[in-house]
Amino acid sequence: MESISIFDENVDIYEEWFHKNNFILETEVNAIRQLLPNFNYGIEIGTGTGIFASELGIKDGIEPSLEMGKRATKKGIHVINANAELLPIADCTYQIALMVTVDCFLTDVLQAFKEVHRILKEDGYFIIAFIDRETLLGQMYDQRKNSDQFYKNANFRSAAEMTSLLRDAGFEITDRRQTIFSFDNTLQEIKAGNGEGVFAVIKVKKCESV
Repeated sequence: MESISIFDENVDIYEEWFHKNNFILETEVNAIRQLLPNFNYGIEIGTGTGIFASELGIKDGIEPSLEMGKRATKKGIHVINANAELLPIADCTYQIALMVTVDCFLTDVLQAFKEVHRILKEDGYFIIAFIDRETLLGQMYDQRKNSDQFYKNANFRSAAEMTSLLRDAGFEITDRRQTIFSFDNTLQEIKAGNGEGVFAVIKVKKCESV
């Protein structure tokens, strides 16, 4: 993962964005919740300060930023300091894994997805939420990223690119959601599919060895 220092040094700014945009956060959480199966053992890869994990009942998290991880720990998340591309977790451990807007910061996305595949139990589910570059707001994110301290080194992807990477990692697509159609801090519609809402969510099932 690139630019960990940016997150270490800006924990308060990171959390403040979610406080100021509480309805956007609630919408995004609800979009993920629509795809979240019942589970006992779940992990968030790139848990940040634990905002999504704590809202969704996920108790474990992977986070390379020590300062972000400390904040997540205060929310009751058990945090392992590690990178997504090399998870210090045994095979077939978790029923579900979650990743929220983390792919754009990873050095090797396919390797990270293969690691998620490895740590999931047979028939486990991986839910990934990402900024869809091909949407109207996604294009705006991409054009403006150089002026954003968090996203200036980000590599946004389209839903088609994400689908291809997930299949290459050994997953089967089972469902999709999309939301956030404006930057207004309001509760927004959640639709099936991808291609319009900048906050895209894909649910996949572990289906084959890689």
